[in-house]
Amino acid sequence: MPPPSLLDQMFSAGRKPGAELPASLSRLSAPLIWLHADDLRATQMLAGFSETVLQRAPNTSILLTGPEFPPDLAELPNRICLPLANDDPEPARQILERISPASALIAAQTLPAHLIRALALRRVPVFIVETGKPRHGSRWQRLPGMTRHLLAGVETVFVQTAASKAAWLALGMRDDAIVRAGRLSGMPVALRCNEAEREELSEAFRHRTLWLAAGLPEREEAAVLAAHREAMRESHRLGLILQPADPMRGPELRARCAEQFVTALRSVDDPVMPDTQVYVADTEGERGLWYRLAVACYLGGTLGADGPSLSPMEPAGLGCAIIHGRMFGRYSEAFDMLREARATRMIQSAEALGSALCTALRPEQAADQAHRAWQVISGGSAATETIMGALLKYAASKGKA
Repeated sequence: MPPPSLLDQMFSAGRKPGAELPASLSRLSAPLIWLHADDLRATQMLAGFSETVLQRAPNTSILLTGPEFPPDLAELPNRICLPLANDDPEPARQILERISPASALIAAQTLPAHLIRALALRRVPVFIVETGKPRHGSRWQRLPGMTRHLLAGVETVFVQTAASKAAWLALGMRDDAIVRAGRLSGMPVALRCNEAEREELSEAFRHRTLWLAAGLPEREEAAVLAAHREAMRESHRLGLILQPADPMRGPELRARCAEQFVTALRSVDDPVMPDTQVYVADTEGERGLWYRLAVACYLGGTLGADGPSLSPMEPAGLGCAIIHGRMFGRYSEAFDMLREARATRMIQSAEALGSALCTALRPEQAADQAHRAWQVISGGSAATETIMGALLKYAASKGKA
């Protein structure tokens, strides 16, 4: 790692007071990995990646920084999420006065020059991913040698294409520091379920075909119930697991469904009978169970302007064929990846849901969609394993120190 130079002194000039850092930073124990993103899309991807890291290495701590975070980001004991502008130098310095990362991963279209140099000066290995053509926003970028000096503080750059590699080489990055890898998967850890309960419910439903409406907003309830009526004309034993976006709507939703279907409510332990047609799953933390029971899943919210509250990678990772509307919200990249592989079925209107459902429930169609979705996820898994292995190598050595 190069020693401090005139450029480093310029980086450090004009220090200004930063915002007060949260006391929670002190609970991050070594070894610690710092993940930084420069937009919401990259933050979501790194959030999912961090869950995979913590599952693989539960004694590791994660600091996740970025300009903003999704509102439904889960709180994890070993992960702190801290708002940080992409290249705000003073907060980065203050953070590094409080913590000692073992390694750092940056996913940014514009490289945070101050952060990279601050990490390099503390001999923290810096890895870069999801940056096609390198550029940085530092006001020193036009100084002679600035870019080469900055890249000297980077351990490895993971690129997806030969063109990206050529761009990094042209700026002076070492050839042996550029690694071809696929797209980093933002797939969170597969949602868990109680296997005994899954078997019990499957038996209670008499192993009937089930489909799921997940994260369903009130405005789409009528469309889902109409689709269920239509699909039952082809398969009269079909069952619907209806998981409302607002669990508090459970009792009201049961009353509404009971006007048309034999209905049971999860939160009050209504028994599943041989003739149960709708099961209102108004409890939290059980989506892993519902995805495993269902053959197909409609992602609620995709027929409205706000988009879904759930990532399509959740059902995709658990073999559930996906139906959705045209509104992707903050999960647009995940939907695009799956649609590119023809791993989902998109509808243009609520009226098309019933027909799409009937098609998706056919065994050959459901199996094909599930296989294509798994290929998307496993493709990202190879890159995830490569990058995670590089980060954890330094975390392991730090933990032994």
